[in-house]
Amino acid sequence: MAIPGNHDKRDGIIFSLPFLIVYFMFMVFPLLFGLYISFFNWDILSPGKFVALDNYKRLFTDEMFYSSLWHTIEFVLITTPILLIIGFSMALLVTGDSPLSKISENVFFLPYILSMTVIGTLWAWLMQRDYGLFNQVIRHFGGDSIGWLINPKYAMWSVGLATYWWTAGFNMILFSAGIKQISKEVYESSKIDGAGYFQTLFKITIPLVKPTAVLCLILQIIASFNVFGQVYVMTGGGPHGRTRVLTQYIYEAGFRYFKMGYSAAMAYVLFFIILLISVIQYALLGKERS
Repeated sequence: MAIPGNHDKRDGIIFSLPFLIVYFMFMVFPLLFGLYISFFNWDILSPGKFVALDNYKRLFTDEMFYSSLWHTIEFVLITTPILLIIGFSMALLVTGDSPLSKISENVFFLPYILSMTVIGTLWAWLMQRDYGLFNQVIRHFGGDSIGWLINPKYAMWSVGLATYWWTAGFNMILFSAGIKQISKEVYESSKIDGAGYFQTLFKITIPLVKPTAVLCLILQIIASFNVFGQVYVMTGGGPHGRTRVLTQYIYEAGFRYFKMGYSAAMAYVLFFIILLISVIQYALLGKERS
């Protein structure tokens, strides 16, 4: 006799099996394989030699690793706060009572659906020293051309500017969802009590979207630590390595110099840095809620 519920359980397993297979092949297996090869000196072409923790020890004496890590941290500090502010400001605009709110929401989010190659190429053209649109405008008003991407002083900020335009719409969507969850009765009560716009903003809206802000913060830090595409397309890590971030160094170590074990070790260090920051942020959020 068939036991009730067995067919449902079997069907559930059958339907979820394709997803589990794909997830294991493209998520779990690469993660475990990367950890495995981080203990080997492997150049893809020849059998790997087990070196234990030598790849991790080498990080402490690699100046390029420290330089790339610092450039990554610099990029995180340049982009994260500004993107949160821009995203929240855009969310306030699109959740307002203006008839243009819906159109604005679509326009603000549009850049995010473009590929990073398109974004990087577009902004590299805009910032080109001789014929780029930005410098044409500057020269039109009597100024001198700026080496946006070839001057070490401006290069990282120029990549950050492209990132603002590209990803602010994603934060806007998250903040908009958080703002829309706030009960309209709360705003009506504050209006009855005579609260102005800024009082409502700082006393009601911002405190109530704080969980959404923490989520945006975590996601933005993770995304900024994993920056690669816009830097690689716009500057290639230049000028003079000024914008070479850790993900680019990981890529170069693995696929240009074929030091796969060392590349995997750096990738795991980056993974644990991101994991540690995320855990701390979640812990602080949970402590604040309690």
